Amino acid sequence: MRYTLAQAEAFYWTARLRGFRAAATKLNLAQPTVSLRVQELERVLDGTLFDRSGYRPVPSALGRAIYDDIERMLRIADAVQRRAQAPASLRGPIRIGAADSFAARVLPALLARLARLHPALQVDVTVEPSTRLAALLQDGQIDIAFLSQPTAQAGLRLMPLWSIPLVWAVGRRLGYDSPTATPAAMVDLPIFTNPAPSNLFTSIQSWFGAAGLQPRRINTCGPLHIIARLASAGTGAALLPIEVIEDSPERDEIIMLDADPGVPPHRMCALWWANQAEAECALLASLAAEIGAPAPELVPAPMAQSLQPVTSTQGGQPCAY
Repeated sequence: MRYTLAQAEAFYWTARLRGFRAAATKLNLAQPTVSLRVQELERVLDGTLFDRSGYRPVPSALGRAIYDDIERMLRIADAVQRRAQAPASLRGPIRIGAADSFAARVLPALLARLARLHPALQVDVTVEPSTRLAALLQDGQIDIAFLSQPTAQAGLRLMPLWSIPLVWAVGRRLGYDSPTATPAAMVDLPIFTNPAPSNLFTSIQSWFGAAGLQPRRINTCGPLHIIARLASAGTGAALLPIEVIEDSPERDEIIMLDADPGVPPHRMCALWWANQAEAECALLASLAAEIGAPAPELVPAPMAQSLQPVTSTQGGQPCAY
């Protein structure tokens, strides 16, 4: 007796998502159905695919041995189905995860373009910090994430989109009397940023740490546009993507400082699983690259050269909100 594609799929998603319940949610099946299909596959293969003694099922030696082959088989099956259907218009649903600034600046135009190109495409949007989006993608709860600083890993397509310059910002009413931000000058100021382990929080700690300093007052807040408003009110300083400052209604109350040393930019990227909704995700990433690259005239001259979109999916370096 041969195994079925449904059994292989149940095994694959259980292994990838590290649980029968997560696999059942992904496949839109009852959990007992997923468990039964895995058991049937074990009978066909005459071996145990998971160690079920712990909180989560862990692939056995046999499970690890067949995982890559099953992944390739499912990818081929998906390609065959897509080629056979050859849809003139994408339908979805596709679940999009977007970081804060991407959602504010790019997502409306991206969805409008999609609506014109593929009016039947259904999308579900989740807006979360980048670190949370990476976890949601890993758990199979979204299909594609637009986020900052992801780390490439096996099975994921990573497309760097554009560089995001970061600037220190203070409100005019703060009374900061220098055009330059240095760790020594900023260390006693209240600083507003996203909670750890966000990318901005990490960049702030690294910037001060390189000078052997630790900021004395870090206040955390969620949405970047709220952080920009807090800075504009003169309550403290904030390290922000320049696009967030430019889009702030309080822009005239914000002073952008030259940083010494400079703050390395972040990079906005698209990230999705290689064998799922490949055509839809590649389309979204390409459209986002066209729509979202910041206009050079909005960027201070020393930063402008870093703003060209990148479309390579190669490399394993961390890549940008």
